[in-house]
Amino acid sequence: MKKLLTKTDFILYRECDKNVWIKWHKPDEYKNFPVSEFEVSLGEMGLEVEKEAQKRFPGGFSIGRRSEGAQELTKKLIKEHTKIIFQAVFSTEKYLAATDVLKWNEKANAYDIYEIKMSSTKEVDDEETDDGKPKKINTSRELQYEYDLAFQTNVAKLCGVNFNKKYLLRLNKEYIKKGELDPVQLFAETDKTEAINDAFQSATLAEMEGAHLYLSNDKMPAGNCKCYYKGRSRHCTTFSLSNPKVPDYSVHDLNRIGSSKPFLKDLLDRPVPILKIDDVPEHEIPKPSKTKDGKPGKPRKLNQVRVYKSEEPIVDYVAIKQELDSLTFPLYFLDYETYPTALPIFDGYHPYQHIVFQYSLHILRSKDSIPEHEECLILDGDPVERIATSLRKHIGNVGSIISWSKFENTCNRKLKSLVPSQSEFLEGVIKRTYDLRDIVENQYYVHHGFQGSSSIKEVQSVLAKKLNYKKLAIQNGMGAIEAYRQIFEGEVTGKDIEEKRKQMLEYCGYDTEVMYIIWKFFSGLVEQNNTR
Repeated sequence: MKKLLTKTDFILYRECDKNVWIKWHKPDEYKNFPVSEFEVSLGEMGLEVEKEAQKRFPGGFSIGRRSEGAQELTKKLIKEHTKIIFQAVFSTEKYLAATDVLKWNEKANAYDIYEIKMSSTKEVDDEETDDGKPKKINTSRELQYEYDLAFQTNVAKLCGVNFNKKYLLRLNKEYIKKGELDPVQLFAETDKTEAINDAFQSATLAEMEGAHLYLSNDKMPAGNCKCYYKGRSRHCTTFSLSNPKVPDYSVHDLNRIGSSKPFLKDLLDRPVPILKIDDVPEHEIPKPSKTKDGKPGKPRKLNQVRVYKSEEPIVDYVAIKQELDSLTFPLYFLDYETYPTALPIFDGYHPYQHIVFQYSLHILRSKDSIPEHEECLILDGDPVERIATSLRKHIGNVGSIISWSKFENTCNRKLKSLVPSQSEFLEGVIKRTYDLRDIVENQYYVHHGFQGSSSIKEVQSVLAKKLNYKKLAIQNGMGAIEAYRQIFEGEVTGKDIEEKRKQMLEYCGYDTEVMYIIWKFFSGLVEQNNTR
């Protein structure tokens, strides 16, 4: 039976064609690259968003995603000018497309098409920069959505159906929940009719033809996949299968290599490709661009290569001392766990606003004291007021709050807006928060074991080895999010809730203990240097 190209596979193909070829022809090998529980839950969240969006179109007829006879039923409903159709199915000998919503337009005597996305209008997650400003809009994702719609309209056209208006329906980031969700205000629609013009549709159809031809070939495509020329974070699911010569730690892991694509391509296109970090010629590494204030940028790639070759860390003792001297005791090492649900659950929240449901706090009263540990985990109802009140009990009016990344202050700002009674306290927390990650991010301490990263997991693996996340039942933030979701939605009950609770507390507690150990390491480093 001839395989049909779906919208999902077409979008994946545009990112990496060979990855989709493996998915089609070597499904068993493709399945060896597991999908996490969190990714599965995102799919379920997408279905919830779709159901909520359908409420904007009362009285709609749902065909059912790819059900038997779906295409014939679609033809029948369209012929009858059924006002609202959910999951209409169009297929040809090459393509298959299921549309989210079709709405009959009496004036145009044609259907308008609506594509529902679980993303928000700002196309960013809830995280912000440290000054509270939102991140930039993801324009590449916007273009992807246009190809998405173009694919569907092309398949429908091949089936003899033309659409009038073409809309993108996304969660409205400005919407604030108050009582029952309002499906009209919850979503924002964008007219993509002009963007998806005849020329764009024709070009997309040509790509679709090329994709189907490529994927229908039974012989595995030779050579590396497209992701060979991308940084590690952009690699496809089957990268290691398509690029077996690339080591686990390679030039693809050079810091911010995604912004130095010509350099990466030059390394890889040589007669003998340069794949290992220690083979990178130092004199060829591009100089960093200047910062916004005109100062020289940090030579991150050069430092990464040098420490890997020498296995000796780069240490700026003066800068580290200045950073640590800016802190005031007691020190409060703080870490939050949050749940970024697409649909706001509680009043006062907008789509994708993180629900702060847990914190861990290690308190160091003086330099040589033993750290005290406090924690809070709320698994029922809106947790923010109880989280803020609990935090207020344990954090005094004096002392530095230490986090790892700017995200904690993003959470503090959200808590401040949601809990007015603790506004003054939380404003003080925001002003007193110091990001310990800055010591690594600003290149004051560079270690080959960090592999060019400043994530707490990479730094912990070098500076706080006694705490091993791999021993934990929950090993990362995604695991904590999934545990919260399972409990909140009733998938975990009885004694299993208490077990999950212990696991969540243990994981979050690790994060703040790791921060304390890292702070202690840097403090010891400065003291040793002063005694020389």
